[in-house]
Amino acid sequence: MHPIKGSLYLIPSLLSPDTAKMMPPYIAEVVNNLHHFFVENERSARRFLKVLDPAITIDDRHFCVMDAHHPPDTRQLDGWLKTGLSVGVISEAGYPCIADPGNVLAREAHRLGARVIPLVGPNAMLMALAASGFNGQRFCFSGYVPIKGPERVTILKALEKKALSTGETQIFMETPYRNNALLSDIIQYLHAQTMLCVAADITAPTEFISTRSIREWQGNLPDLHKRPAVFLLNRSKA
Repeated sequence: MHPIKGSLYLIPSLLSPDTAKMMPPYIAEVVNNLHHFFVENERSARRFLKVLDPAITIDDRHFCVMDAHHPPDTRQLDGWLKTGLSVGVISEAGYPCIADPGNVLAREAHRLGARVIPLVGPNAMLMALAASGFNGQRFCFSGYVPIKGPERVTILKALEKKALSTGETQIFMETPYRNNALLSDIIQYLHAQTMLCVAADITAPTEFISTRSIREWQGNLPDLHKRPAVFLLNRSKA
């Protein structure tokens, strides 16, 4: 295999607006040296780069969109890396390749023999896990749960069963505008003694992180509509 000079940088983005101060300064230094990016949304990516460094020249950056309608273009990545160009991957919020399609690019970079370099930054799943009080030695992230009610309830019961039988923390999420429906199903269909952590708006001024039993949540549910949230299940200590 011929050596590849270009590298793939995994660039974390903000979980909440106006929290740029939480980003390590070296991320701006890396971004200033990159001119090619894979992003979920070009407009928000441009805005994010400007937040990192207001002096950055955006118009000489090239953005390749990857979303539900545009799978990651591995041929474009190959071309850039093979010519010695380094490339950045920016998620819409939080960490690239975690609950987004960027992992396809990381896999392709490894196939080519290029370096894959993860930069330090926020990850909602890990921050929620750390704050939950749940088992951080054994955990499973299941991503997005099904949209349809019956399928979602089946998955929720399966995750609960695994959490109760093994003690392994089960982590999952939903599109923000469906959070309330998901939380309602959790409260209605899971056991009263099961422990649930709800972590919403992580890093924002409205951040809400609370761990209670299903019984304790009943009748006291937060409004999570359009608020980015992570849900975690584990068994009661009792």
